[in-house]
Amino acid sequence: MQFALNYIENSNNVENLRGKTKLDRVSTERLCAGPAVPLIYQFLKSEHPDLKSVLEETINFDNLTSSDIIDAGINKKDPLCVKVIEKFAEILAVEVGNMALKTMPFGGIYLVGGVTTGIMDYIEKNHRFMHEVYAKGRLTSAVRRVSVFIVKPEVELGIMGAEECCFRNLGCYGL
Repeated sequence: MQFALNYIENSNNVENLRGKTKLDRVSTERLCAGPAVPLIYQFLKSEHPDLKSVLEETINFDNLTSSDIIDAGINKKDPLCVKVIEKFAEILAVEVGNMALKTMPFGGIYLVGGVTTGIMDYIEKNHRFMHEVYAKGRLTSAVRRVSVFIVKPEVELGIMGAEECCFRNLGCYGL
């Protein structure tokens, strides 16, 4: 993750200037969230200079958002942005598989958030995501027992959870 720390420390990208303090480490959680997408973009751009992105013809990198990159990859098939989506999805899938092994949540793992919504078509249509989730060697069969769900943005989890909490506190089950 040292590569990511180098990019974060030197990044003036809007996605990474939201925090109030200077970062001195990179966590897996950071790499599985929206602000990592421009960092992955910047890294892959340096690793693959042959891949041209039409995205920066209209938007300066410092103003490039995760949604810009995802939109260019999913809808415009920008080669560099597609590679970014693949790498982000791989990182997320590995961590989802790790979480499944650590907690064995037989009720499933639920993926939420803007980036997950943005790459939902990629996750649903590309078998690589679930392959990476399940790629746990001799523990693959255990991980396969855990379902993975994508929560669509129209589902208001916060409101539904608050409602359930109220019903339970009031003892009003099944109304």
